[in-house]
Amino acid sequence: MLLQQSAPVLAGWIGPTIALSLVVIASAFGLIALAIARVAKGMQEETRRLHTAIESLRTEFSPALGAIHALSGETSRLATIIGNEAEELVKASQSLRHGLRERLHNLEAIYEVLEEEVEETAIDVAVTLRTFRSGRGWFARIRRLLLGRGRGD
Repeated sequence: MLLQQSAPVLAGWIGPTIALSLVVIASAFGLIALAIARVAKGMQEETRRLHTAIESLRTEFSPALGAIHALSGETSRLATIIGNEAEELVKASQSLRHGLRERLHNLEAIYEVLEEEVEETAIDVAVTLRTFRSGRGWFARIRRLLLGRGRGD
């Protein structure tokens, strides 16, 4: 008996109210699901448009990218050629400087030899002129031979 008396009696409006609130909650979740589906569909359409735009850009820029790639390869080849030519110019310049130094050294040696020869020739000319003036040289001997005179004459 005790158990029967302790059971509470529920009002008649509580069951339908709970049912209605469950319907409202389920409807809200349904609306949320519809909104998410709609947003997902919009995102899918935007993704497709973006993919199409990217493919269009890829198609349009593909020749330009190919040309840039080819140009970079050609630029690398040209840089290598220029580098090699610059090295050859440096080697030629070094060789030319070395040759000029050797020739300058040889020219200095020739100058020294010529200077010595000119000095010796000048001394020989001076000695010859002095001997010619004094009359003791070959001119006096030729005169003596031609005239037949001796030294004491």
